[in-house]
Amino acid sequence: MRVLRRLLGTLLRPVSGRICNISREYLSRLLLFDIVMGFVEDCRVEGCYLEFGSAGGGSLTDAFYAARRYRRLNKMLFFVFDSFEGLPEPTGLDANESRRYSKGDYACNLDRFKRTVHQRGVDLDRVTCIPGWYSETLNGELKRKLPITKAAVVWVDCDLYESTVPVLEFITDYIQDGTVVIFDDWFSFKGRRDRGEARAFKEWLAKNPSIQATEYHIVGRTMMSFIMQVSGPTAVEPVASEGASFAKLS
Repeated sequence: MRVLRRLLGTLLRPVSGRICNISREYLSRLLLFDIVMGFVEDCRVEGCYLEFGSAGGGSLTDAFYAARRYRRLNKMLFFVFDSFEGLPEPTGLDANESRRYSKGDYACNLDRFKRTVHQRGVDLDRVTCIPGWYSETLNGELKRKLPITKAAVVWVDCDLYESTVPVLEFITDYIQDGTVVIFDDWFSFKGRRDRGEARAFKEWLAKNPSIQATEYHIVGRTMMSFIMQVSGPTAVEPVASEGASFAKLS
């Protein structure tokens, strides 16, 4: 029997190692979403979940199930912003780096995205998709159409500096005391703070001195989260227009 156990251990060791390497990053994201949604529940942070960069729907699914575990979050609304064509061509600051990212990376068209999250059990009535490039869609007109007043959780999976800048400008009015902002690619440029999402965040905070950020959790290979605080006037609440039409999942 002892010999058999040794044999099985020898055969399974390389397989189990690969499984652990694959799942560790995924499990760290699950843990982070559970911690963040628990914080939102405990601290009574009201508002929606905003996701910028959805890829194949994994992060939305994880966020949805994490929120579902908390009674007060059972009616949370989810808004997904993505080109649904993958990343744009890296330009400007991003183009000067060794090519970690390329045009079209993480592409998943809207129809496939809808099928995927539906199959995973996400409540489609609570999810709204806004397709398009951020430089073209994230503007005041969109804010007036969306039924968003506050953000409880913001997932920023933009990878690139050029894509993160318009996202942060767009969410400024939605930030409140307790909003949690998660950056999926904070350390992606070899940990440099003058590249990618980290640089965009630093510049945004400098531009908005009434907003402060408290480091929360570093998770996985590249993820970082912050709890936001706002001093001075509260965020403006945009009014939803009648007849707004977006890619509502159904």
